[in-house]
Amino acid sequence: MIKRTVALTVVGALFFLAPGLAPAQAQTTDKGLYGSSAPTFDGVFRQTIAMIGLNATGTRPSASAVNWLLRQQCADGSFESYRADTSIPCTPGDPDAFTGSNVQQTALAAIALYQNNRTAQARRAIVWLNNSQNADFGFPTFRGGVSDANSTGLALLALQTVQPQDRSARIPNAKRFMRTLQVRCATGGGLAYQRGQTANAVASSQAYLGLVGGLPVQPRANLKVNPRCTSNTAANVGSYLARPITQTGALANAFGPGPDYTSTGVSILGFVSEGVGRQAVRSGLRTLQTNARSYALKDGEAVPAALGVLLMVAHATDTNERNFGGVNLVTALQRSER
Repeated sequence: MIKRTVALTVVGALFFLAPGLAPAQAQTTDKGLYGSSAPTFDGVFRQTIAMIGLNATGTRPSASAVNWLLRQQCADGSFESYRADTSIPCTPGDPDAFTGSNVQQTALAAIALYQNNRTAQARRAIVWLNNSQNADFGFPTFRGGVSDANSTGLALLALQTVQPQDRSARIPNAKRFMRTLQVRCATGGGLAYQRGQTANAVASSQAYLGLVGGLPVQPRANLKVNPRCTSNTAANVGSYLARPITQTGALANAFGPGPDYTSTGVSILGFVSEGVGRQAVRSGLRTLQTNARSYALKDGEAVPAALGVLLMVAHATDTNERNFGGVNLVTALQRSER
């Protein structure tokens, strides 16, 4: 159950091979969607991350891409993973069936819409998010579920991007909830996905970015050294992420062999946002550039969410997005649009 829930995150969305609609079928109804694979499980995720990545580097998504996302929004302002037939009303989130309106998709969609001047629709999504916060001040993946680090991190990211002027206790309370997921420094630090579990790199990277600010992450001239693990939540999580990235160039994949380039990229965004992690950023950036083609162009096919992550990293590190490890990230993403 935990593995399936975590899979409904930025990382998991990249690697689903959806068994539902075939690309040829989806193409007739999905004008403006990035990527050729079926969007059944990751349509909103990949579209939003791709749009946020393009915006970070100053390239506006096409009107068709924005309109695709607008059509996916539910009447209450939320978003599901994907709506094959947008004439059918959305279903409430079901934490047991893993279906319906979802905090993570809604958070990322709010950011993408806000950055593309769809302020009213973005704020409707934010209102829905605000009403999804649990009594413990964390956010669940689906309403009625248990609060988790990933969903709370992405909700924080959306709140701090779309309504940074909010003076309520909502944001500090959500950050305080993150403290309840901290793993002790004596055992390595980091955040658990949910209370009582061990530290998780996927959860920690997304939560870290939400803890330290909004999007886009602006480049910094000088980063401080890697953070040291302390009782401060951001320092604890930053230290946990920085060590393996500095040593090996990437975080390990929590769900199988090999590196996790997505969580590595998200961690870099967190480091730059906080102004720390000089060694980790240098090492992780080198790894992402070296593996950009295999990560973002699998078997020659564009992976929109991976391209979006790399675009955000390129901007945050002041790296050329049109020659990132030999890949023109902008062109590759734009050419994948249906």
